[in-house]
Amino acid sequence: MAGRASWLANSRLRNHIVVLACGTLACIASIVWIDAPLAYFIEQNQTSVSRQIGHWLEEAGKSHWVLIYCAIVVVAAWRSWRTVAHNHIVLFAAVAASGIIANVMKVIISRSRPHLLITDGIAAFDFFAFRFDYLWNSFPSGHATTGIAIAVAGSVAYPKLRIVMWSIGLAIAFGRIVYNVHYLSDVIGGIIIGLIISWLCIDLMVLAPRVRR
Repeated sequence: MAGRASWLANSRLRNHIVVLACGTLACIASIVWIDAPLAYFIEQNQTSVSRQIGHWLEEAGKSHWVLIYCAIVVVAAWRSWRTVAHNHIVLFAAVAASGIIANVMKVIISRSRPHLLITDGIAAFDFFAFRFDYLWNSFPSGHATTGIAIAVAGSVAYPKLRIVMWSIGLAIAFGRIVYNVHYLSDVIGGIIIGLIISWLCIDLMVLAPRVRR
């Protein structure tokens, strides 16, 4: 049993490394070749409908909605449905931790948003400038980290709704591009962070306890 658990863990780790490596390469390629042309294209072809959709997804992707929901479920289910409560603690931790890390990285990396490219021709990284200005907090996308945390950890809380969780999560993430408030690479970076933190939360809070039993 221990040997099988070890094999599964190693296999899962290899799959995670492959996904993260591919995501990192895609992020770099997007920065070099895709981000600016895509931002200009979206700006030129944006409609009132696409802007409204982007606005709705922006509101839906704010992490406090998920955190409040999880807190309510944990309190309500703690005594009678401990597994349900625990799974929502995992979701809470994944969303909260990934969001905090993304916000810290935004300030350290200080990347300009597409709006500055469109209006002033500015597309730059100002590493370690510690800018708190919204227009210089583009990378990574916090909504993308939240969306993917919902997709991954939400699939643990609601395994029968896995497709729904991933649909919601990806819509929130890529809605940032539709709204033209993030570059594609910002979203990919946010997805990578959301994956790493969600996988860690699941490994530490769900899988590890099962192995020890």
